[in-house]
Amino acid sequence: MIFNKETTLVSIGDFVDVYYKIKTRGINFLLSKFSRLSYKNRVSSKWDSFVSKSDFWIIPEITKTWNYKISGDDTLTYEDYVCHKYFEGKENLSLLAVGCGEGKHERNFAKYSIFSNVAGIDISKDSIENAKILAAENNLKINYYCDDFRKTTLLKDKFDVVLFDSSLHHFDKIDDFLKNNILSILNENGYVVVFEYCGPNRLQWKKSQLKEANKILKSIPLRFRKLIDGKNIKTRVYRPGLLRMLLVDPSEAPDSENLVKSLKNNFKVLEEKKLGTNILHILLKGIAHNFLIDDDETKELIHNFIEKENDFLNLSGENDSIFGVYQKRTS
Repeated sequence: MIFNKETTLVSIGDFVDVYYKIKTRGINFLLSKFSRLSYKNRVSSKWDSFVSKSDFWIIPEITKTWNYKISGDDTLTYEDYVCHKYFEGKENLSLLAVGCGEGKHERNFAKYSIFSNVAGIDISKDSIENAKILAAENNLKINYYCDDFRKTTLLKDKFDVVLFDSSLHHFDKIDDFLKNNILSILNENGYVVVFEYCGPNRLQWKKSQLKEANKILKSIPLRFRKLIDGKNIKTRVYRPGLLRMLLVDPSEAPDSENLVKSLKNNFKVLEEKKLGTNILHILLKGIAHNFLIDDDETKELIHNFIEKENDFLNLSGENDSIFGVYQKRTS
């Protein structure tokens, strides 16, 4: 990571975050981070304890917007869209979800009878255990593996589809990773499906993003800016410091800026859709739970945020997230 005007080593937001973590989770939670200093332990610790209570992707109106950008139908998930467009009429397909977390997305694929083998792998033990439980509750046969994908010897099969949902950007040197770790496990004419962050490395938000997000934040009524504890108010959007990023989760976006280029270098592009998220991601972090109520005022606010983000994207030409379907080239 090169230090420049668009990167921060330590930010005021880091101290705000530490204070809030101590206040809500206690000092022992913070100290536990220092007892797990290996790369693998820090990454697994982050995702073992992760609960998505107030991140922007939990807001229904936002997911509807993504659905529409991908398929033209705000009620159609990307999993359904991909199955209908690319896999209809096929059978005995195999799918691997890399960095599967608790398994939501491979479950959505596994409900289709065209798949005879669905698997997921993740470094987080807690996430894998929860994924197994949820698959069983939905009567879905999915094989799960808890391991570091880059080092694993557990996977013996090749796959027709490899899925990355918010996981590819966690790998360093993405071009080499795709070339050395993904092409080799894909069957002939195999597919790669991605729903991914592709913005600044290490979440080093650009000044233009921060300026726009803070401008919008100031206009939001206070009751919609309450943090998850219901007491504290979000007053500013900060760029996270690099030291905190490396301490909490060293796998977070080390090479995300090269994600799109790396996919194009290694695969045939079947389709690629820009999803934005440049403003919504940072604006709604920590306060997204306030926008889950299904009423006119809440929807109007969310649609206003989406419109302002679209204006920002059109003006800047930037884009922090993509959906894409890619295919292994024939040799």
